[in-house]
Amino acid sequence: MAVRLTLVMILALGAAAPVCTAQVSHRFGDRQPQPRRPETIRIATYNVLNLFDHRDDPALKGDQDDMPQAKPIPECRELAKAIRAVDADIIALQEVESLEALQSFRDEFLADMGYEYMASIDVGYYRGVENAVLSRFPISGAKAPANARIDRVKRHGGGWADPPKENVPRTFQRTPLRCDITTPEGYELTLFNVHHKSGRSNRYHREGEALALVDRINTVARKDPGRNIVLLGDFNAAPWDRSMDVYRDAGFIDVMADPTRERHKTHESDRTLDFILLNSAAHRELVPGSAHVYGVKSPPKSFDWKNDKRPPEAPSDHYPVIIDLVPSDQP
Repeated sequence: MAVRLTLVMILALGAAAPVCTAQVSHRFGDRQPQPRRPETIRIATYNVLNLFDHRDDPALKGDQDDMPQAKPIPECRELAKAIRAVDADIIALQEVESLEALQSFRDEFLADMGYEYMASIDVGYYRGVENAVLSRFPISGAKAPANARIDRVKRHGGGWADPPKENVPRTFQRTPLRCDITTPEGYELTLFNVHHKSGRSNRYHREGEALALVDRINTVARKDPGRNIVLLGDFNAAPWDRSMDVYRDAGFIDVMADPTRERHKTHESDRTLDFILLNSAAHRELVPGSAHVYGVKSPPKSFDWKNDKRPPEAPSDHYPVIIDLVPSDQP
């Protein structure tokens, strides 16, 4: 009964917002995920846009109260439909409220998908969302230290954004989530799930986050030079931004090297913001041609995200990015 009342309350809160009545459509990406290839593992990333559950978190109040942000049930169903279509063995998610919210979503909408393993860690972000991973394979070593420092990095060369005049950022806005994953065949990889700070005026912050993350990755690589490392998520940057140069300079390979193509856009604003980057060890196992964007339906260009109610058929403003790997270390 309490859940029903909560849903009624949420619907009532959203009733004042005008509904986007224009037809949703596939604007970018592939209309359907590519077929799975035999004896491969599928990895994906998907920003699920405020996956807040329907339980009140007393720590979130005022402008950041979680209840008005609770994901409507129709949108949850559409999110689940997209995740089912992707059928990834490992999927990195951004904008998840908590491990409890992730488990509730999985149990309600994805119970038969085999996602026995989960990770989601509170990093102290004021909005109350964090990065998460659903996996069919065991997860170990999940780490995301809250408010991790980024102010000790060194910027070499040119092309960097100017630091802000005030309030130079000292920490990650959302610390990347590290997960070590081992398949039944014994193939091991390390994921770093990223959600960099957004906004055109925050390039300096994103550059600091990228440099600090590369330092963390280098620590892993020094201990295990042959480690398969996958860096994926919502980078909130264009492919040519300096923050993305940081990863390329560190040896990471963008699996979709031509982001200007319409089918490689990952955000309904006509931009490429989401990436999967591989180090050389993981890139050896990439199935050629498997990298693609699943173009989940989007509202029309006339959609006003500040005032219009999001149509449930378009449950997120981002699209999933997908790759397949052969779970066997190639020399």
